[in-house]
Amino acid sequence: MSRHAARLVRLAGSRRRTIVLALLGALALLALAGPPALASDVYGNIGPASQIPAGGLFGRYPLTNYQLDQYFPAIKVGVFSGVDTSGLLPMIAYFIAQVIWLITAFISNAVITLFAFAFSLDLVNGNGTPGSGALAPVSQAIQNIYQHTFGQPWLIAAVALVSMWAMWKALVQRRYTETAGTLALSLLYCLLALAIVTQPQRTIAPASKYANELSTALLSATSQGSLTSEAAAKQAAGNQLFSLLISQPWTVLEFGGIEHCTTQAAGKTVSVPVRPLGGNAGEEAALAGRLESSTEVKAPGGKTCINNELKYAPHFLAYPFQSKERNQEYEALEHGDSSKLPESDPGKHDGSYPLGPADEPAAEAAGKGGQYQRLLLSILIALGSLGAWLLLGALAVGVLIAGVFLLMWLCFAPFALVIGVIPGRGHEFFRGWLSRLAGYLLRKVVYAAILAVVLAVCRALDDATSNLGWLMAFGLQALFLWAVFLQRERIAGDLLAATAGGNAGRDGVGRLQTLYYTTRLARMAGLHRHHTPPAAPTRGHGPEEAVPPPTPAEEPPPRGSDVPEPGEHTGEPIASSEGGPVPEPPEPEPGEDAGEPLASSEAPPPIPDDPDPDEEPS
Repeated sequence: MSRHAARLVRLAGSRRRTIVLALLGALALLALAGPPALASDVYGNIGPASQIPAGGLFGRYPLTNYQLDQYFPAIKVGVFSGVDTSGLLPMIAYFIAQVIWLITAFISNAVITLFAFAFSLDLVNGNGTPGSGALAPVSQAIQNIYQHTFGQPWLIAAVALVSMWAMWKALVQRRYTETAGTLALSLLYCLLALAIVTQPQRTIAPASKYANELSTALLSATSQGSLTSEAAAKQAAGNQLFSLLISQPWTVLEFGGIEHCTTQAAGKTVSVPVRPLGGNAGEEAALAGRLESSTEVKAPGGKTCINNELKYAPHFLAYPFQSKERNQEYEALEHGDSSKLPESDPGKHDGSYPLGPADEPAAEAAGKGGQYQRLLLSILIALGSLGAWLLLGALAVGVLIAGVFLLMWLCFAPFALVIGVIPGRGHEFFRGWLSRLAGYLLRKVVYAAILAVVLAVCRALDDATSNLGWLMAFGLQALFLWAVFLQRERIAGDLLAATAGGNAGRDGVGRLQTLYYTTRLARMAGLHRHHTPPAAPTRGHGPEEAVPPPTPAEEPPPRGSDVPEPGEHTGEPIASSEGGPVPEPPEPEPGEDAGEPLASSEAPPPIPDDPDPDEEPS
């Protein structure tokens, strides 16, 4: 009995310690949730300069202003009411949603910045000023290789070797047409390589410049419908991506949706679903278009619909997270009273930001009851944004790596000059080198075309699903971005193969991975064959005959019979029960089956003796 009581005491103590540790951990998380409000814009301090021009949605507000607000206490203590911990679990849910959303927003902003940086950087020509690009040092390296390492002496030897080959083909084998065509091809390859080796500023530099201009033209044509400048094209693409990945998701998490609608019921303002807006399809489309471009719309049935992104977001984002002015913005929204707005808000004085009972439901998302929905939505937004991160990151990194590999393959120009003169393998090497050079040069154009098509399709999906709500539109765009990411290599490979040849469409990394896995599979197959135990030979059976498996009903052969014991050598005779050697069975006659055993009941016929020649026959 005492032992059972002691176990109960220990169990109660362990539970108390668990509850205390949980409460301390929750308080620590809540304490950690506060300091970032007073921190500066860390990303602005450590990130690169924005390559997207100012004036658009991207970069209008600091990234730290896109944090989620909360206006409820975790623990409330009163003299008469006691301790109220009903806000503890919603506060934990808010903290988790806040962390997930901050990571999502930070990665999205970094990916958009990387995209703009990749499509703005020209490693060959630089920013246009003399000496800013990497082509000048690469040209110097090419000249050093050609003049001191692999240059004119090797070219002369290659030309002499080709001359002897041509004399043999033309004079001995009399293949005049083949010889003339091959020599013309060698001359063409030699001239192309000489132009790249001696004049890279007049061959590679203009080609890289035209590729950059073409990629900008593709982005601008699909985003604005007309050819514009590089800055305008990047600004339009950056604003669309920022709205899809940061601005609209933040509006949904902060105010409970992109739009919300209310109506009057029993003298009270009640929230109602946004869709449907009208009684028929035409009225629905007209009201949806007006709501998308204005802050407030009156719908049939006494509905008042408000665009949260246009009406509330600019006022909240203008102030830092958890600042006094931002708290006053929330208080004014919660009570539907414009007089509670901060003095620095222009809408308080010019009447451009009226608030009323129809605006109060937008503040419920920051209250105690909206945190679990926030947590679920933040997870869905992070999963949906993952496809966009991977696609944009892969395209941006691919463009940057293509620029680096273009410079690397350019340094092989002296080797291509010498080897490309030689017919056969030399011509194949030169074609592969030139195809890869063109492929890396056009990869930026191909990736710009893919990104332009992706942005155009996302815009079309957004317009087509505007009547279905933000969640459906975001989900379809996320699925589309995931699908393009999974098929990006095939799309880019087909486009590169069509423009720069088959060698440009094949990726060396993919071939290395294929070779690696093929080697692993062959090694595993070899190990399997090595560990497979060979079948033990049995007397009376040929080496190629299969030994029938013993049936369960058969008794094992007695000791002394013609079956080797485990561990004994099969070539040695096995002792009989008397200790003498067991006689070997007679060799089979030609034509008899060696595996057919002799009958044990019949003795073999005796062999007659040779007849005596002096004995007379009876």
